[in-house]
Amino acid sequence: MKGAISFLYSIKYMRDTAIIVEGKKDKEVLTYLGIMNVYTIYELKKCENIYIDYKKAIILTDNDKKGNKLYKYIRNLLESEGIIINDIYRKRFFNYFRVSEIENIRKYLEDLKFYINYFENPENILNS
Repeated sequence: MKGAISFLYSIKYMRDTAIIVEGKKDKEVLTYLGIMNVYTIYELKKCENIYIDYKKAIILTDNDKKGNKLYKYIRNLLESEGIIINDIYRKRFFNYFRVSEIENIRKYLEDLKFYINYFENPENILNS
């Protein structure tokens, strides 16, 4: 669990990196954890500023047949716009959480939220 917390904490502060997920539920889970630079694949088509605002991206599509096809498509799209894809974080995500769908980390949410907040404000949590 410690590695997963550290991983989520590190992507939370990657301001120059867009996190791309498949759908709304995936985005909700990561946003709940305080990760604000999350976009769905549908937002890629609508928000051209993503290509201007971000130099790097982490693609967290599901780890199934459909998700892997989407991953390849999104990777090609973003790389054609000059965005660097960080595959290490995709691999780490699935190693830490052992889920095939991003939204399935919901079962970890309360523990994850507590520990991420602890890293940010340990004195507030210890004094409460």
